[in-house]
Amino acid sequence: MRKWVKHEDPNNKYQATFTLGNKSVSLPKDAVVSVTRGENFNIPRLLINGLLNQFIMKALSRNENLLYAELTGQLQGGVGQTLTVWKDPKLMNNFRTKGFHNFSRRFFSWIFYSGSVKSYFHTWKLTETIPSSDEAEKFVIENGRFFQGGKLIRKANHHKIS
Repeated sequence: MRKWVKHEDPNNKYQATFTLGNKSVSLPKDAVVSVTRGENFNIPRLLINGLLNQFIMKALSRNENLLYAELTGQLQGGVGQTLTVWKDPKLMNNFRTKGFHNFSRRFFSWIFYSGSVKSYFHTWKLTETIPSSDEAEKFVIENGRFFQGGKLIRKANHHKIS
C-alpha cells in the first residue's frame, strides 16, 4: 500500500499538504485531474471534513486507478483543497460514487453547501503535466463549478488546459 507524505509549511504552522504518489508519473491518454476546494470552513466543518478525509485517504492509498493525490489544508481561512489524478474519468467516478467516499457525500453536503462556505469543483482532461497546487487553485476558482452558501453561482467552464 502506498503511503501519504506530510509536507509542513515552514512559514505557516497552520497549513500542511499531504501527497500520495509521484507527481512526475507518466500520464495515460485518458488521464483526468479533479480538484475540490472549500473556503471559509468554520471549526466544526474543518473537524468533520478532516475526519472524513482520513478514511478517504486510506481508500485512495489502496486504489490502483489513482495516479497522484494532493490534499492541502489551512486552518486560517478554513481552506481545504483536494487534487486527484486518475487513469480514466470512469475510474474516478467509480471511486466517487462507491464505498466510503459515497457515504461521506452525505456529510459533504453540509460541509460544502451551507453557511458562508465557498465551494469549487472541476474535473478536466490532462494533456501534459499535473498542475501545481497554486495552478489548480487558480484554475478551479476561475473555471470550476462555484457554490456560495449552497447556492450555485456558476457552472463549470469546460475549456481545456495542459
